[in-house]
Amino acid sequence: MNKRFSTIEAAVEAIQRGDVVIVVDAEDRENEGDFICAAEKISPEIVNFMITHGRGQLCMPILPEDGQRLQLDPMVDTNTAPLGTNYTVPVDHRTNRTGITAAERSATIAAICDPSSRPSDFVRPGHLFPLVAKEGGVLRRAGHTEAAVDLTRLAGLRPCGALCEILDETGDRANRKRLGEIAAEFNLEIISIEQLIAYRRVR
Repeated sequence: MNKRFSTIEAAVEAIQRGDVVIVVDAEDRENEGDFICAAEKISPEIVNFMITHGRGQLCMPILPEDGQRLQLDPMVDTNTAPLGTNYTVPVDHRTNRTGITAAERSATIAAICDPSSRPSDFVRPGHLFPLVAKEGGVLRRAGHTEAAVDLTRLAGLRPCGALCEILDETGDRANRKRLGEIAAEFNLEIISIEQLIAYRRVR
């Protein structure tokens, strides 16, 4: 079974409930699907689901002001990535033992999302990769980083998320057919960034 694209409203409601959704970017961009959820709703179970069934890199989209507040410096001085993905230095929460377990990565994500956290709450380098979103969200950059921030904001939550790229069983990017099958298998909402751009342009 292959699930069709959901509405943006359905995806926002899922994010608000703490569910994972699948977000697909343009076929002429990365042509990739990511699991996305709200950082405010993160749990070890969600992290384990995303890294088990997504197989990609677990990252955390954040706003520029959160990166500045927590002194999350850019990973490199000059970003030459083709799509300009804005990685910071990876971090772990200081209470973690190794930082790699689902529970520890969940704790790091929750702490970064917590507005009361301070730079000293994190050790560098670590196992969790923050991504700084462009101001203006998907209207400025049509990426999964911005989609995560936009979806959480639309859901009335803190504008920070967690995402994991979805690979297929061969280790390649899951194509749209396979993404639809995964959405159906786990009863997840699936949307495109193009849909989100259109939705934001009128709201």
